[in-house]
Amino acid sequence: MSLNALSSFYGSSYIALPLQEARSTTDLSFRFRTSRPDALLFLAAGRTDYCLVVLQAAALKVRINLGAGEAEVATPRGLRLDDLAWHDVRIHRKDADFTLTVDGLHSSKLKLPGRFYELNIHYGLFVGGLGDFREIFLGLWDNFRGCLNDLQYNGVDVLAKVKDREKSGSSSGSTAVVQVNHNFICIDAPI
Repeated sequence: MSLNALSSFYGSSYIALPLQEARSTTDLSFRFRTSRPDALLFLAAGRTDYCLVVLQAAALKVRINLGAGEAEVATPRGLRLDDLAWHDVRIHRKDADFTLTVDGLHSSKLKLPGRFYELNIHYGLFVGGLGDFREIFLGLWDNFRGCLNDLQYNGVDVLAKVKDREKSGSSSGSTAVVQVNHNFICIDAPI
């Protein structure tokens, strides 16, 4: 694990990365650790479509809507992810087949409703919080406080992309990358 791939979030931190795409597959993977039971970890946001990953009562929940209504998948009851241990998360969707796997051991599967299979993203990716984003209301979520590592979304290393943009000062599209109190190091100390 390299320090360059790690990112700390301090409760007011978040990343907003512009992205517009429509795909019939979704691949999201990351590692995280925290002592907090509730937080927004990730959002891919469209006008009506979205993929939202949150911690709620120390369980990982994924809410997804491809246009035919929301579906939710969660980690097994009793599995707490607020223990400051590193947890490996893999989310895979192909058309209506959706799988959430945590630590390579705990898998939950779901068949998404409807006949729409593309996740249409218009507003981009949000990591750790939403900042001022209010285009769609998905509930009130605390910002993430903890460490993230190796965040990959559909083949894009999100943290590396933000770090590169931060260094060069560039952004693509009409929206700039937004960071608030965001650092690219995660120390092994209590959060």
